Amino acid sequence: MNREFEEYRFARIEAQNVTRARLEAQFKDGITDLEELEKAVEQQLTTETTCTPWRTSEIEQTGCHNGMRMAALEFYWGCRRDLAVLSRARSSAASPAPSSGSHLN
Repeated sequence: MNREFEEYRFARIEAQNVTRARLEAQFKDGITDLEELEKAVEQQLTTETTCTPWRTSEIEQTGCHNGMRMAALEFYWGCRRDLAVLSRARSSAASPAPSSGSHLN
């Protein structure tokens, strides 16, 4: 494998793991406010600082920034999906069952 690609890949994976762990720790008690989630993800997407300062080469820094962004977006969309499922479950539990002739889900 190309040495530069390895440096990039390891930095990206490491940054993904660090960023995911940070976000999971920040929301360890659950996500109750979508706006708070969006602000946390926005902060990860716009930050110029690296979560792995020991990665000093340009290719490693690029991998780190890409890993941070990927982890933040994966976390966001995973949480959005979970919140949507939870919201649907709550609304279906709160609403009366449709009549047998209804085609609504």
